[in-house]
Amino acid sequence: MKVSLRTIILAVPALSKLAASDLSLRLAYRLKQSISALQKEADFFSEQRQKIFSKYGAQQEDGSFSFSEETEPQAVSELDALLDMEVEPDIQTMDIPVTENVTLCVNDLDLLEPFIHFVEN
Repeated sequence: MKVSLRTIILAVPALSKLAASDLSLRLAYRLKQSISALQKEADFFSEQRQKIFSKYGAQQEDGSFSFSEETEPQAVSELDALLDMEVEPDIQTMDIPVTENVTLCVNDLDLLEPFIHFVEN
């Protein structure tokens, strides 16, 4: 499955919610495997983002970065290119029955769509 890093990064909070839910052992195990694979991609994104920030910005005492008017557009452009990068995490879309004890919002469902299919039995 090919997905953009943006898709993975946006799905992380929803995946965390799903991981905190009471799932059957089989589903919890499969979800943990998927999250581990997606975490590798999220870690890659974080490393590359840090490099972009260091390249174009100045780190402040509180750990945040500031950018000059000249470098900010370049940083934003490189960050957008990074987010649009397509990757192939070693996962398969998994089916989760809607009968599982999971509480998610509609936005979560949209963000999880590339990775999780909620199915009615």
